[in-house]
Amino acid sequence: MKARDIDRLHRRRDALLQRLRDVPNLMRGTLYEPQRKCGRPSCTCATGGPRHATLRLNVTLDGRTRTRFVRQAERAHVQELVAAYQRWWALVTELTEVNLALLSAAPSEEPSS
Repeated sequence: MKARDIDRLHRRRDALLQRLRDVPNLMRGTLYEPQRKCGRPSCTCATGGPRHATLRLNVTLDGRTRTRFVRQAERAHVQELVAAYQRWWALVTELTEVNLALLSAAPSEEPSS
């Protein structure tokens, strides 16, 4: 690999590291919106009508999946935390690709005798 390509990879790595330093608050998890019955016998959902959408958060910690109901007032905040984690993970993946390319470009050192 040419020296200018290696320099370009170093600059890209430095830029990615700077972006990682600026990462906001984040949370790993998955948001999903299941449909459910509300439990009121007089509601149309009890007689086959449309069901109610709820927002749930799944997070796996220590090998256990935890599910939590997300209140409407929390929705935007939780979505922001999960989106920040996804952006962070994309940065980590990109940084890994750059570092792998740099490792591949480095000349192998001969063991001294």
